[in-house]
Amino acid sequence: MPNDIPSQAGVRAARLDGRRVLFEVEEAGAVVPCSISLGALQDISAKRHFKTAEVLQCFTKAQDRIEAAVRHKLRTRFHAEGAMLNLWADDFEDLPADSIPHQPATA
Repeated sequence: MPNDIPSQAGVRAARLDGRRVLFEVEEAGAVVPCSISLGALQDISAKRHFKTAEVLQCFTKAQDRIEAAVRHKLRTRFHAEGAMLNLWADDFEDLPADSIPHQPATA
């Protein structure tokens, strides 16, 4: 499907539903359903507008930071098992810099 990106084993591919990107993160042996609003994705990518084709590319580029925000939210706030964990722009404001995995430098 054009609105999906490849997935890792056991985790469904990220997909666009029109107003948000739906994705899953595996944490402590459980798969957590998640979403990020397009507004939050715009904020963390410093792009104000997306064409549909650009949304998942932007998600992929920011995926480490997004997953770090999910893990931080799981550690610091209550989350009902099996419920959708929603990320908003303010979820990135208090994200500790050391919680984001370092990416190897590319040439």
